[in-house]
Amino acid sequence: MQRDFIDPDGMCAALGDDPALLRAIVPRIRRLSDWARAQGLCLIHTREGYAPDLSDMHPAKRVRYGMKSPGAISDGPLGRFLIRGQPGHDFIADLQPEPTETVIDKPGFSAFYSTDLHAYLNSQGITHLILCGVTTSCCVQSTLRAAVDLGYECLTVADCCAALEMDDHDRALDLIASEGDLFGNVCDLKDLAGPLPHRPFAGKIRPMEDADGAKVLDLYAQGIATGHATFQDHPGDWAGFSAGKLPHPRLVAQSGDGDIQGFAVLSPTSVRPIYRGICEVSIYIAEKARGQGVGHALMAALVSASDAAGLWSLTAGIFPENKASLILHAAHGFRCMGRQRGAGIMPYGPMAGQWRDVLKLERRTRQSTCR
Repeated sequence: MQRDFIDPDGMCAALGDDPALLRAIVPRIRRLSDWARAQGLCLIHTREGYAPDLSDMHPAKRVRYGMKSPGAISDGPLGRFLIRGQPGHDFIADLQPEPTETVIDKPGFSAFYSTDLHAYLNSQGITHLILCGVTTSCCVQSTLRAAVDLGYECLTVADCCAALEMDDHDRALDLIASEGDLFGNVCDLKDLAGPLPHRPFAGKIRPMEDADGAKVLDLYAQGIATGHATFQDHPGDWAGFSAGKLPHPRLVAQSGDGDIQGFAVLSPTSVRPIYRGICEVSIYIAEKARGQGVGHALMAALVSASDAAGLWSLTAGIFPENKASLILHAAHGFRCMGRQRGAGIMPYGPMAGQWRDVLKLERRTRQSTCR
């Protein structure tokens, strides 16, 4: 977990990518690391990096990335990207190795490429590996495949891995589990170290009432104003909003002083009876209440209520740029099923006039046997 990938001033951010999905897993990796230390397991930290003169970068990679000379390496606030000894090459402060733990510096994606990792593992008698980190679709996947070919039994902790785009992450996990767990097994943090608690919400979650209509529409308008919540460019009236939603569950998050800080509702995806258990989630949080645990409290209550109501699939369509919503949904068991490219032309906001992709997410109820 290097600064060049995670830090707001690192390589990924400097090149125009949003590392929010990568940063979101830091608390889970810290919990997994603490659990592993408590179990007496051997922790090995890997980081990608190259010599300042690029002498250990494969010529083919240099050509592919336009790095024919050392001077071609870009730099940013944390120094030259992925160059050993630069600030960006180091691990983030929250996940620094303990003094006795092993660090593998790798000049490639796989931690086994041009390193002594395999020899070290053999010397320690290690035959089973637990993998986590970033990115799922590149370094994690490359290291995993090499490990399997070398005969290691591997377990990938899905929610302790991430990619810059959610669909890349979930496609990589699908490949790991394909063809009868071809590349080992996949689990979540809770299966090893127990669940990581979400930030508690100080208010209460209660059923939505018609009297909440004006406030609900105001919250909807706040979401629309971000330009990354929906194609819809206005909230409409209460009658129209309410008509397209299931009567139950409809939930609001109410603060201690009575203020409505968020809402969550479900919309049917089809009028055909066979699809009655499939509904689409809409969840909106007041601008002033974001990051305070409101979304997690609402989503947990909505998931519980939908399970109790016999719904078997919750879906969501989310713009790839809406990282906060993707993080929230992923934390409650939603997986990305795919990307609808060019789903529609955005009518307003910072991307007005542009065709926009939509990520299609789904969460299956625990009672469902479908993966």
